[in-house]
Amino acid sequence: MSAPTSNPSDPTAASTPNQSPPTVRRKRSSAVLVAVVLVVIVVVAALAVGYEQGWFGAKKSATVGCPTGTTLQGNGAQFVEPLMSQWEPAYAATSGNQVNYPADGSGTGLTDFTSTTVDFAITDEPLDAQQTSSLPSPALTLPIVGGALAIIYNLPGVSKQLNLNGTLIADIYLGTITNWNSTLIQAANPGVNLPDQTIYTVHRSDPAGTTYVLTNLLSDDSAAWNTTVGQGISPSWPSAPKQIAEKGNTAVLTEVETTSYTIGYSDLTDVLDAKTPPSYAAIENPAGNWVSPTIADTASAIQDKLATITLPSSSGSWFDVSLVNAKGTTDYPLATFVFLFVYQALDKGFAPSSAKAQVIVQWLTWIISPTAQAYSDNTTLTSPLYYVPLPSAAVTDDQSGIQSLTFNGAAVPACS
Repeated sequence: MSAPTSNPSDPTAASTPNQSPPTVRRKRSSAVLVAVVLVVIVVVAALAVGYEQGWFGAKKSATVGCPTGTTLQGNGAQFVEPLMSQWEPAYAATSGNQVNYPADGSGTGLTDFTSTTVDFAITDEPLDAQQTSSLPSPALTLPIVGGALAIIYNLPGVSKQLNLNGTLIADIYLGTITNWNSTLIQAANPGVNLPDQTIYTVHRSDPAGTTYVLTNLLSDDSAAWNTTVGQGISPSWPSAPKQIAEKGNTAVLTEVETTSYTIGYSDLTDVLDAKTPPSYAAIENPAGNWVSPTIADTASAIQDKLATITLPSSSGSWFDVSLVNAKGTTDYPLATFVFLFVYQALDKGFAPSSAKAQVIVQWLTWIISPTAQAYSDNTTLTSPLYYVPLPSAAVTDDQSGIQSLTFNGAAVPACS
């Protein structure tokens, strides 16, 4: 009897023992694809946020709206007080933020900055190594404007402008020259009838940037001064026969204006804007010319000096950067920068916050802008200003420094 055959069309028929089961093909679930897409979106979003926040060291490129209602606190040089009195309301009008600058003097400004009770300090003196080492955190040095120091005097009966040089001024403050009719002073002023009167020297009793600029010139021109006194904001003054110490620039001006036979020093803006401006000397420059302090001759001196030196970075040492004694024919010898100091890591400064960090960047960017620098040499104001706008090399240096400011390790985003 033959074996039964299976009927392929019969669903009840049994399979033969060696027949393989049919291959089953499953469709890929759409849920898996959606999940992959979502993961990619999350990763891309995270990368974008990290870039914006500077997690990878990248700088945020887009600007954001600046905070308003913030007050920045500064202190320091009286030299720049007239300019700050113009900058403060102008900046407030354009930003909605305030700056408070009492101008208590360079020494007080540096003390406040070192103790982090101000956001920034301003002096006419770059930081020396000791001052730098005493800071709680590295700081930037930003030149913000140029200026001139004037040598002022009160000589009744002498109408012609006096000629002086660094050596003569050093000898007067050293007490080597004691009378106005000294043969050395007379030699520099032929034909002038100088009085036979004792010279009263006037200097700042408090640490002052103007003192630094003066002693910078005297140290450059007089070996005797350089070895016995040197330069600084608060030197050990020699005992001249008649010596008067006054606290503050205004007091020095007043003393010279009201006391006969005195000699002192002040910034050019305060001298020219005084109600009764004192007489001021023409100073002999390295080219052998007697140059009266003017903005043009001070600007020329700064440009000529910068042509012979390489400016350090804002985070470098500026102590050896001197603008005195530029060698151009008409260069005024007592030229200077005014410096602003700010902590490079803004979270190490006074009452830090991310919002304040943005405002500090905004303020610093504004003061080196053409708008702010236009105030520096402006004789149309109610109180005229006689400063020198920053040369382009200094502006470029400042811009790099401002871009290096950080808060909690990340770049501070620009705001507008």
